[in-house]
Amino acid sequence: MSDVNPTVVPGAAGAAGAAGAAGAAAGGSGELWRIVASMTATCAIGAAILGGIFIATERYAEEARVRGEQRAVAELLGLEEGAQVLEVRQFLSPARDAVVYQVPAVEAAAGRELVFALDGTLLRDGALAGTAAEAEAARDLHSLGRLFIATREGAPAGFVAEGESRGYKNRIRFFVALSADWRIAGVRVVEHEEDPGLGAEVATPWFQGQYVGRDLAAVPRLDVTRDPMPEDWRGALRARPGAAAGDWTSRFGALEKREAEKPIYAVTGATISSRALTDGVRATILHFRRRWELIGPRLLVPVPTKMAP
Repeated sequence: MSDVNPTVVPGAAGAAGAAGAAGAAAGGSGELWRIVASMTATCAIGAAILGGIFIATERYAEEARVRGEQRAVAELLGLEEGAQVLEVRQFLSPARDAVVYQVPAVEAAAGRELVFALDGTLLRDGALAGTAAEAEAARDLHSLGRLFIATREGAPAGFVAEGESRGYKNRIRFFVALSADWRIAGVRVVEHEEDPGLGAEVATPWFQGQYVGRDLAAVPRLDVTRDPMPEDWRGALRARPGAAAGDWTSRFGALEKREAEKPIYAVTGATISSRALTDGVRATILHFRRRWELIGPRLLVPVPTKMAP
C-alpha cells in the first residue's frame, strides 16, 4: 500500500490566514466601535441626569437663599408680616464713572434705574432696560451689594444694606440694619468661611449684638479692641436672642449705654475676622448714608414687595 501525500496548493494557506486575520480585524474594529458608542451613550445619559439634578438643586438653593435673606431683613428690622420692602441693587460703572441703582420689576410694576455720576450728578432716572439690553449693560457693571428699604405709610421704617469684607480666609458677606432714626438695628453675617471656634464666632448673635444701638455719630469711630470683654456685658449679649426688646432693655439698658462709645471686643484669637466685619460694617453704613441723600428723595414712593412669612 503506497503512501498518499496530500497536495499542497502554494499560497492557499497564506490566503486563508490573511482572510482570517482580516475578518478578525474587522470583527475587532466593530467591537471597539460598539464599546465606544455604548460608553458615549452612557456618559451622555449620566451627564443629562447630573445636569438635571444640578439645575433642580441650584434652583432650590437659590430659592432657599432668597427666603433666608428675606427672613433676615424682616428679623433685623422687626418688620411685621406683609411689610413693604423695596430692593435696590447697586453697581459701579467704571466706564461711565457712575453708580447705578436698579429696582427690579415686581409683579405689574416696571423696574426702574437711577444713574449718578461719582460727584452726585443725576445722569438718568427711567425705566429699567429689558432683559437683552440689561445683560449687555451688565458687562460694564460691578456689584456693590443691595439695599432693602422698608416703608410704613410712605415713610422709611428702616434700611438694610448688604456689604462684604475680606476676612482671615475669604470674604465675609453681611447685612447691616439701620432704624429710621439712624441707629444700628442689627448685623447679620450671611456667608463666611472663617474657622469654627475662632473667626466663625463673628457670625454668632452675641458678637453681632455689640453693634446694636450705636447711633450714626458713633459709626466713624467704630473700632476693635483686643481687651477682654466684661463678663456682665457678655452675659447681657448672650441673653439678647429670644428676649423681648423691652424686657432686655429694662434689664441691660444701662450696660448698653455704658458700652455704646466703646470699641467692639474682638473674638479671642480671631482679631482679623473681628476687625474685618467691623471695618465692613462701618464702611457700608457710611457709604449708604451718603448715597441715601441722593436716592432717598426719589425712592420714597417705592415699588412694594411683600416679605415672605
